Amino acid sequence: MTLKNLFLTWPTGKIPDGPFSGKAMHTTTIRAIAHTLPETRVTNEMLAARFGEKPMRSIVKMSGIEERRIVSLGQCASDLGLAAAERLLGHLLIERDSIDLLIFCSQTPDFKMPATASVLHGRLGLSERCCTFDINQACASYVHSMQVAHSMLVAQTATRALVINADALSQLVHHKDRSMVPLTGDAGVATLLESLEPTTGGFEHFRICNDGSLYEKLYIPAGGCRLPSSPITAEPVTDDAGVTRSQDTVHMDGPAVFHFAAHKVSGFLRDCLDDWSLNLDDIDLVLLHQANRTMVDLIYKAIGAGDEKQFTNIKHIGNAACASLPALLSEAWIEGKIMPGSRTLLCGFGGGLSWGAMVLRWPDDADASVPGEIITTSACEISKEFCGS
Repeated sequence: MTLKNLFLTWPTGKIPDGPFSGKAMHTTTIRAIAHTLPETRVTNEMLAARFGEKPMRSIVKMSGIEERRIVSLGQCASDLGLAAAERLLGHLLIERDSIDLLIFCSQTPDFKMPATASVLHGRLGLSERCCTFDINQACASYVHSMQVAHSMLVAQTATRALVINADALSQLVHHKDRSMVPLTGDAGVATLLESLEPTTGGFEHFRICNDGSLYEKLYIPAGGCRLPSSPITAEPVTDDAGVTRSQDTVHMDGPAVFHFAAHKVSGFLRDCLDDWSLNLDDIDLVLLHQANRTMVDLIYKAIGAGDEKQFTNIKHIGNAACASLPALLSEAWIEGKIMPGSRTLLCGFGGGLSWGAMVLRWPDDADASVPGEIITTSACEISKEFCGS
């Protein structure tokens, strides 16, 4: 099994306004980002053989997904994140002892305990002085993790942060669930942030929201302390709509989640722009969590973002959950959609229900010519090298 790694770097800039307003003592810089995809490709033709051609035609029309990548047996989300982090650190020749913050964002951890960030800390060979913890805020995790890392850098409790967003949600979707299997893809992303002297550009704004009363709209009922997994929870059940799943796998109320994204998220973004004294003329690119193409198109239309401000990758990746938004950011840079001096609005939304947005201003001296790289690395070799197996 191999992994495809895509890599890019850029400099960034200053602390945001809003809750972080005040005299800027330090800036926070996204120094580099790399995303990784598993090699296993699942096409619509393959899924049509499982679910039937007619259901798949409807799903494809709604989702816009032509293929998705999923992990192989024995492969975890952390393996994808590790591969991205190794590529990133190797390319930059970063001293690992200089990383003093490691955040891992995922809905598919290696273990119930300890935090997967601790496992990755050991596999990456980081210093004992490095603070590590996990964040699980579903598809809004990238905005959450960037705000947390940024805050710690601004507070000078850390100087260099490595944030890994990775999900292998294909492992938690029932293989007969025709509402989820066609949407779900796996990916891993590593982002390096640094604290530097003030300059132009960088993080300008953050906002995060939650509505915990809607948690059952997108969740896994069993497997936690509330309802431990058992032979009963593992039993598959087919509902009136013909969707099969067990209590141990993902449950999504599709219409409710769609309504939430189309209405709540759209209004949220309009409010953010108003509160931040911005309009779409001030934004060069709008990047949205790649839930499905219809949902993304509706949000773009609702906020008035024209084609020139849009960028998607769901067609060949699918919905990569926690890794969706940063993988999109990585590809946007590779494709030349982000230029020096440009401003990017990013928005993630998903389970919780949670949603968040942030604005990044790219410095005028950003090197937009840095190319992406595609490499192949054996998953077995990664396991042997970092796990000693």
